[in-house]
Amino acid sequence: MRPERGDSPEITRTSDRRRAREAKPAEREKPRQSSKSYALWHLSRREMSAAELRQKIIRRGYSEAEADEAMRYVQENNYQSDERYAGMKARATAHRAGDRKIRMALRAKGVEDAVSSAQIETLAPEGERAVEAAQKFRGLAAEGMTRELSAKIWRYLGYRGFSSDAIKQALQALSQPD
Repeated sequence: MRPERGDSPEITRTSDRRRAREAKPAEREKPRQSSKSYALWHLSRREMSAAELRQKIIRRGYSEAEADEAMRYVQENNYQSDERYAGMKARATAHRAGDRKIRMALRAKGVEDAVSSAQIETLAPEGERAVEAAQKFRGLAAEGMTRELSAKIWRYLGYRGFSSDAIKQALQALSQPD
């Protein structure tokens, strides 16, 4: 027996439960606190890019004009800086990620390419970081560098965004005896 329109059907399938849970109200009611204090609250928890913070403010229910006002306030008072955010993220992931992966992660957070490139330039050379990341294979490489091991290291470093030149440098460093 099928329920008529307007009746609340019994939810029996997982997909129906998921759709019911994902149903969102058309519009949120406006929060009591100001958009500036909401932005400061987020920034007190962790550093964010400008695009990420602006999106959070708008999603919370503030208008775009209020979000722009809050962003102007936090940037003028140096509470939020894309340069600082990009530098922090680049340094945090530098030991395990290549330039491409760092640049892609920053682009996904809304940081401009010029800012991310400037922060990547401050890091150690990519080749040195690739050698450091490949050190986990040092024990296997000591037994002899096989084609399979070389391919495995290449995939490992390539997945982490290292360039082919940096990967070649890491493979060369691993194949040389200590």
